Amino acid sequence: MQNSVLAQGQVKRNVSFVIMKRVLLLCLISFMGYSQTKKEVAAAPQAPATPVRAAKYEVLYGSKPLSKADQKELNEFVASCDASFGSRAEAVAFFAERAWEYVATARLDTATQRFNLISALDPNSVDAFWGLGVISFQRGDNDLAIRLLNKGLELDSTQSMMRVDYAIVKLSCYEKGQDCGTLDEVETELKHALAQDPKNANAWMKRCQVAFYKENYELAWTYFHEARMADILQLDLNFGSLLAAKMPDPKGIFK
Repeated sequence: MQNSVLAQGQVKRNVSFVIMKRVLLLCLISFMGYSQTKKEVAAAPQAPATPVRAAKYEVLYGSKPLSKADQKELNEFVASCDASFGSRAEAVAFFAERAWEYVATARLDTATQRFNLISALDPNSVDAFWGLGVISFQRGDNDLAIRLLNKGLELDSTQSMMRVDYAIVKLSCYEKGQDCGTLDEVETELKHALAQDPKNANAWMKRCQVAFYKENYELAWTYFHEARMADILQLDLNFGSLLAAKMPDPKGIFK
């Protein structure tokens, strides 16, 4: 997740916005005293069903055999890359850069297609598993995101940014009450990531969050200031306000 912490923030903002709209709608209905009979509800137009994604827009093609048309298209793509690039590695690097750009602009279907193509060029591409893990997380599938990111880390355990992303997904599991992540698991991954890159401000911020959930507010402030010193632009000031409400900043910087 090259910019996945930012992407996660955007997802949270989008989710909050949707919830806000629903709450406002319910309040408006209540205020107007609006009601419908069962007959009226049944007669009302129903929202269209969510369209089924084409296989090329599913992570690793949905782990199902491709249709003849999709397989033909994939074979032609691979052959074209072999003819156009000096090596498969060069082709993977080129398309990975484009795919991450699509993730950054929230064009998830297109990004998925690109990462699927990368996986066809190199079944052990770390970028493919990393990128598809990010996309799965943004689509709300934490279990799949964890499997993909874990595979990426098995292929290259030195990727500290990917390890932070892995921790973020597990933290999301904890926040949602899912059994795919615990605070201790998140802490373990973040400690590992920071051992590899002590200046990773995002890792310090997430570690701050873990300490907050464990009600160790003094330690949370310690991690918050570590994030500040690593990169002040990565500070989550809203979370800092939540922390300050529990315990004043021992350094007196944030109030």
